[in-house]
Amino acid sequence: MESLLYFAQEYLESSYCVICKVGEYGDVYHCVSRYDQGKKVTMPSLEQIITKTIETKEMVIAQEDTHEIICLPIKNIQLNKVMGVLSFVQQKDTEYDFFAMEQVAIIGENLMDVLHQKNTTKVQLPVNNSFNLSFKPFFTDSYNLCCITDSDSGDYLFMNQSWERTLGYSIEELKAYNFSNWVHPDDINETIKVFQDVCDGKVIRSFINRYRTKWGDYKYLEWDATLDEDRRVIYAVARDITSQHENHEKLFFQSTILKAVQDSILVIDLEGKISYINDAVISLTGYPKNYLMGRPLDVILKGVDRSKTINVEVSDFLKDDNYIEFQIERRDGEHIWIEVRTSVLEDVYGDAIGFLGIIKDITHRKKYEDTLMKRNEELSKANKELDNFVYRVSHDLRAPITSALGLIELCMEASLEEVKEYLKLQQRSLVKLDDFIRDILNYSRNNRMELKPNRVEIKDLIDVTLEQYKFISNYKLVKITKEINIENHLYCDESRLAVILNNLISNAYKFTTLVPNPEIKVEVNVSPNDLVLVIEDNGIGIKNDHISKIFDMFYRATDVNNGSGLGLYIVREAVKRLGGEISVESILNEGTKFKITIPNLWSIFPKEIKEKATN
Repeated sequence: MESLLYFAQEYLESSYCVICKVGEYGDVYHCVSRYDQGKKVTMPSLEQIITKTIETKEMVIAQEDTHEIICLPIKNIQLNKVMGVLSFVQQKDTEYDFFAMEQVAIIGENLMDVLHQKNTTKVQLPVNNSFNLSFKPFFTDSYNLCCITDSDSGDYLFMNQSWERTLGYSIEELKAYNFSNWVHPDDINETIKVFQDVCDGKVIRSFINRYRTKWGDYKYLEWDATLDEDRRVIYAVARDITSQHENHEKLFFQSTILKAVQDSILVIDLEGKISYINDAVISLTGYPKNYLMGRPLDVILKGVDRSKTINVEVSDFLKDDNYIEFQIERRDGEHIWIEVRTSVLEDVYGDAIGFLGIIKDITHRKKYEDTLMKRNEELSKANKELDNFVYRVSHDLRAPITSALGLIELCMEASLEEVKEYLKLQQRSLVKLDDFIRDILNYSRNNRMELKPNRVEIKDLIDVTLEQYKFISNYKLVKITKEINIENHLYCDESRLAVILNNLISNAYKFTTLVPNPEIKVEVNVSPNDLVLVIEDNGIGIKNDHISKIFDMFYRATDVNNGSGLGLYIVREAVKRLGGEISVESILNEGTKFKITIPNLWSIFPKEIKEKATN
């Protein structure tokens, strides 16, 4: 009896969730429903429906909250008596299969004959081609591969037409050999083991092996089988799952590829929500898969400062064959640059079903581009400065030489007193030429020479610099104030620091001697981290519209002094080479203050050098 129900269950499985056991008349069982997960749920309310079926002797269909129940009476037509009830449970949203309902009714009408024979005498199941039980339509017409197998020999006793359609062999050809003849060699051992399990009384569900076809390939079959212990035969149903298996293999292969590729891949549905990501997306964003799945695309764009990158909108992102670059914020707060290429995903009818996005981390490329852009800007600036430099050098070098040559011509025809005056003028021209050449040399050294940090006695360096100007006119009129605070040894490139001091103090002297009560203040603070140098004067000052240009090459903010226009440019470039910063404050006719901050390289020197320096 169990075997008969087994076939009925297999046939109706696509429409019904479960078939409940049959009880004797007056013996009502609680229904046990088995779902795909294997969970069992009892339904005591079924008792009332079964009782009603017994009383009415008719099929009863009842509605539950989530299920519909169909109960069929198993009647002895001769006695007009209900001998049992066959119950089916299906989900409420499942459509009725009227053909299946008709077959269920046939089961109800004929099953009692089998029960009656079982109670009176042992039934001998025909196992030849005259097989003609009342449930034969289920067996022969099933789309699945149904068979009855001898449990001792493994020979096929009965097979339906689906075998011919699936494997290409005739029933006679298939029955001529044991099942092991058709099974894939790699599956033989496992199949024999499962066959033995069935012979031992174990019910087999969803066992998969491969059967050879007449065309030389193999079909994947999924088996359910049970043993009829009385007759020592095996009832089995196989489903051809080759296409599902191949699709699964393709999906697995594609999934493996998607996981293996380094680029991040995601799929966005038409609502702009993430429906698929590969492992690279998780690594890129730092967010787990369960956090990203089903969320809007904006979750990836979180933290983007769109005003500094580009205005990224989902509508811009979701375009066919679109390419876009923007910055995102990872889960750990790090900002990275990505490029995204998108394309529309279409179904077989050409309708859009979503968007595919391929994401690549381009942070390193963007950093390289930024570096390249800065270098190009520096190169462009250098080329411009070089053109200007060549022009100014040729002009400023020739001017004193031309002047000297002219004075020599005059001296040849002048008196002694006139010659002395001409020589003074010539001296000024040559001093100016010497200053200009010195500026050029300082400029060249600053660009060409590597940094050579060593210990600098800043107080001595300032004194030596000031000492150079004691012989200039009006030197004694200038009041010099020094405030020097040294907390730590200073390590710096002394030659560049000397150039900075010399140019700034030289400028201070030039423009303070033009005002009454001239004063220059030099302030120095040395800490373990940096050197702060302030040089302030009460000279003529700088016009506000000139301040932003005074560090440009050859720029002169005033015509009062005919300098080269290179001094402050060299100061700024030297400060930059030392990793420092320079700023200026100036008020016209009140004075100017330069402030320079330069890193103290003391912290990077080895311990033994520091110890030697402090002894």
